[in-house]
Formats: sequence, C-alpha cells, structure tokens
Amino acid sequence: MNILAIDTSSNSCSVAIQYQGEIKTSCQIAPMQQAQLILPMINELLNHFDIKLEHLNAIAFACGPGSFTGLRIAASVAQGLAYAASLPVVPISSMAALAQSVYLEKQCQDVLITLDARTDQIYWSIYQAKAGYMVLLGEEGVCKPEGVILSSCSPQHVIGDAWTKYHARLIKSLGYSPQFIQSLTIPTAKSVLFLSEQKLKAHNWVSAFDAMPIYLR
Repeated sequence: MNILAIDTSSNSCSVAIQYQGEIKTSCQIAPMQQAQLILPMINELLNHFDIKLEHLNAIAFACGPGSFTGLRIAASVAQGLAYAASLPVVPISSMAALAQSVYLEKQCQDVLITLDARTDQIYWSIYQAKAGYMVLLGEEGVCKPEGVILSSCSPQHVIGDAWTKYHARLIKSLGYSPQFIQSLTIPTAKSVLFLSEQKLKAHNWVSAFDAMPIYLR
C-alpha cells in the first residue's frame, strides 16, 4: 500500500509516506507552527519518492483526541489533499497511534493511555497487543482522573502527560501503580501509517467529505 500519513494532534508536526515498501518520515516538535510546516513537509517526502498524490492509495491522519487546533489542521489537510487526488481517507485515533508507538519501541503488551484534556479532565483508553497491532479494549473516554475505572484489564504500563500531572489521583482511582514509560509522549505519523494500512486493507476508510476530527468531549 502507498500511503501518506499525517499527525498534528500534539505539539509535533509529523509526516510519513510508505511507497512501494519503503517508509520515509519527517517530524518536528513545533507548537503552534504545524499549519506552516505540514504542506512543505509533505512535499519534501513526495519529492523524495519523485511521486505525486495520485500515486498513493490513501491518506491517513490522526483524528484525535488531542489539540483542538492541531486536529483541525490534520483533518483539513487530509480532506483537501484527498479531495484533490480522489483518494480515500483513513482516520486513526491519536491514542491508538501512541499505543502503537509504545508497542513498536518497547513491545509492551498492554498500555493505559492518559492525555491531559485540560479543565481538570483527562482522555484515557486501554490498548492491548494482538498479532502485532494495539487493539482498543472498551472505549476511549474523557473524565476527571478519579473517573478512570478498569474492568477487564489492569495494564502494567502507562504513558501520557496526564500521568505526569495527575499520577497521585490516578493511582488512587486505579488501586495500583503501573510502570510509567517516559520515552514516548506523542503519537507519530509512522504509527498512524502502520495502523492505517490494516484498516485500508479491510476497506475501513471514509471519503474526504467525512474526514472529521474526534474531540470526545
């Protein structure tokens, strides 16, 4: 599959292209600059492969949750490029992309994602590895730290800026203290690409018109 993946759901601007089996990525930590950086970064990777958008099979993007502005940037770029090139769009949860990044680097079999949602709330979810992919258990949610309730799984690893901010309240809610993974704190376009390939093969995609951010709120 030939896929362009983009992620601006956090404070980074991340782009990846897979073309004929080769993957090329570009990522910059650039708060408030994603709108200026994203298109030049995409063009740089297209030029690397000497291809145009029409040579791709799909465009994938991290649809949220995350920065409201960042999510709108990624959705707008994915919509515009997909519409211009008549390509399908594959929305990928930014928490799924983060979980996949953790799995690829650390081979963690389960992980609790905790992202700061501001206003004394967190985005949270549990992902578990199955056949090389991180799969969502239950639903992604948003609540106060005390509202996190685990039912069928007690993940041994946790990641995300909300853990740094609310770890004492979260430990009290969970009833135990999982291992905090500090090496990765943001999702990447490479993980978005990895997850989108599976969805694209299953024809799990949307039209450019229906490529929307997911805010959870």
